Amino acid sequence: MHKCAIILPVLLVFLLAGVAAAQDKSKKITEAELKKVITANADCDDAHKDYLDISHLEYFDFNGDGVEEAVVVAYTCNAGTGGPDVHAVYTRDIARKIVAIPIPDLDQPHGAKMPLFGNANYTLLVEQGKLAARWVDTSERENPLVIWFKWNGKGFDVDREKIEGPFPTSYDCSKATREMDRAICYAPTVAPLDIELGKLYRTRMQQLPPEKKQSLQQEQRAWLAQREKQCVIYKWWVDCLKEIYAQRIAELR
Repeated sequence: MHKCAIILPVLLVFLLAGVAAAQDKSKKITEAELKKVITANADCDDAHKDYLDISHLEYFDFNGDGVEEAVVVAYTCNAGTGGPDVHAVYTRDIARKIVAIPIPDLDQPHGAKMPLFGNANYTLLVEQGKLAARWVDTSERENPLVIWFKWNGKGFDVDREKIEGPFPTSYDCSKATREMDRAICYAPTVAPLDIELGKLYRTRMQQLPPEKKQSLQQEQRAWLAQREKQCVIYKWWVDCLKEIYAQRIAELR
């Protein structure tokens, strides 16, 4: 048999296999496929191992190869009251396996403590052709933190970020280290109350005779300790602070 008669069928098999692989790789990742992959890695007990609630799913071709990746935000059985526990971008690798694309750790980008307070979580979405993470917390800010990413050829790098705050307070927010002080700096409805209280306190101190200044200082320290104890930075801390500030302002007036 002529060599060409042998080689051509073999080449045809390889070509057809390559076409099939390319077609499979370009196939849009379905919700059913995502559920299978995510729940397999969720490490849940048998009664809840198949639970998955996808709160956000959209597709976009980030690397420009003509194949859309899947942007997923979801809840597995491991999610608590803090919000979704799955934030990922999935693609098909060369072996047609569905894998997650690397994204920087969003708990502490750049190694810095994030200006988020209370019950915080985020969603992943596509904005103007870029992957974005939009955070929410319980500080009463409309957009506490937004991080945009750029494609680096293999995964995502942080491109830029936008932080809402800090807002003016009675103290220097850049030097604040305690969580309560930092939180007030990023609470738009509490920071003005802190300024008002600070002005009232200083005015009262100036008006008092020397022998009564120490008493007011001790009273203010006691109030600060009460503020710390009463208004735990979690879900309703802003309402708590607004109430306790209002009470203290009324007292000083």
